[in-house]
Amino acid sequence: MLTSLVTNAAAQDQSTIDAKRQPSPPGVSSLLLDENAYYSAAMIDLPVGADTQIRQIKRDVVIAVVGGGPLNLIFSKSPNAEQIATDEVRFLARDTDLRILNSSDKPSQALVIELKQHWDAEVRTCVEPMKCSRPVRMGPSEIGDTTSLFTNGFIPAYRHRLVVRGARTSRYYSTKGKDHPLLIPLTNLRANFDGTEENLKQGQAYTSDATEVEVNADLSAARWVVVRVETPE
Repeated sequence: MLTSLVTNAAAQDQSTIDAKRQPSPPGVSSLLLDENAYYSAAMIDLPVGADTQIRQIKRDVVIAVVGGGPLNLIFSKSPNAEQIATDEVRFLARDTDLRILNSSDKPSQALVIELKQHWDAEVRTCVEPMKCSRPVRMGPSEIGDTTSLFTNGFIPAYRHRLVVRGARTSRYYSTKGKDHPLLIPLTNLRANFDGTEENLKQGQAYTSDATEVEVNADLSAARWVVVRVETPE
């Protein structure tokens, strides 16, 4: 079951949101969506012109823009802001100090995912000329694609896309340990986790230890991101 708790993320002991425990800026709100032994996922709503501080004191973080306009990531150690568009995902190493600013003309939502385990292995982003995307086919027809976003061997992330009436089954297993996937719907979609069916909403974070996940794009095209943590057995 998805846990939905209204919370001021600034008041969490281990939260990345405003480590000084100041109230959220006017108009900025946060909602804890899901948490387990591997992840903590919170939604931040930023009205037009609003910003909020992200201070990663102890944990690596994944940020995904799941609705509204693009956001600017403003790093304390860099004079240049980095824009992150809707549906884009970024990995940010711990001890990064930044602000998220909504300079677009419409409200925006960012999903901030704390990773509760850290690896010293460098996380590498997949960029050209590397082959980051591959098609998903059903017979002779291309029904979608999968794009590698980043990995360090222990925490890979992928973005998936399906055309309407498409379906895709992903299997999560490892000979070296146990996989713990977190699914981020970028659109509304229907997913089946080891036989348990869930109707997921855009921007919802869903954690599961399922070894087989099937996503169906019954009524409209579907897009989603999977972040996967591998732990040794």
